[in-house]
Amino acid sequence: MLKILFINPVGTDAFDEPILKTINDVKRADVEVKVVHLSKGPIHLEYHYYEHLNMEETLKWVKWAENEGYNAVIIGCFYDPGLREAREIVSIPVIGVAEATMHVAATLGHKFSIIVGRRKWIPKMESNVYLYGLGSKLASFRILNFTVPMMLREPEKLKEAVISEARKAVEEDGAEVIVLGCTGESGFMKEIIEKIGVPVLDPVVVSWKYAEMLADLYQKVKLTHCKMFGYESPPREEGYLPKWEHR
Repeated sequence: MLKILFINPVGTDAFDEPILKTINDVKRADVEVKVVHLSKGPIHLEYHYYEHLNMEETLKWVKWAENEGYNAVIIGCFYDPGLREAREIVSIPVIGVAEATMHVAATLGHKFSIIVGRRKWIPKMESNVYLYGLGSKLASFRILNFTVPMMLREPEKLKEAVISEARKAVEEDGAEVIVLGCTGESGFMKEIIEKIGVPVLDPVVVSWKYAEMLADLYQKVKLTHCKMFGYESPPREEGYLPKWEHR
């Protein structure tokens, strides 16, 4: 049986249950899922500084997963925090929800729009769009004016706002695909597709199915990210690799 770890890289368990439910609705029966959060730290990553505070424990969970025989790891934030660092320290596939979701979006239509909570999020996410080579596929960002805590408190208002902004992205910006730009927007992909009539990608769903594929390939043929050059691991003898081997 394949095993995949989904890390919520925040210091709260508030996302664990809804994300686990979303995954259980789409996962293969022969894949085991574990969803974890951090033991401390900010409860969201809307600020670069908060990413820094939560990075160490996130990377320890990544290393723990490899040590415990997991076949893949997902870092569950649309900023893809620690993605490159994580790929340096393990050989199992590490999936960033934004990278996976945007690449799938690029195959489903001419251009995609990303629905974000706040304008604050756009610079980092737009930089990642170009880092991933997808700048020509981006139609727009659409802003909900929701913080992450607000998304947790007001899911019905969130859903209404997402539908409204997604429709504008299609009608005004020419988007053919909608990407939900936060795992906090997860859970109502089908409903939004029915409302606006274009593909809508939930980053939890898409990253999970992408992880299943990579986990399968890793188990069968050891296909994973290249360990030469960009993702080369630090030398073990230098003593800085995570040592958190049991949880």
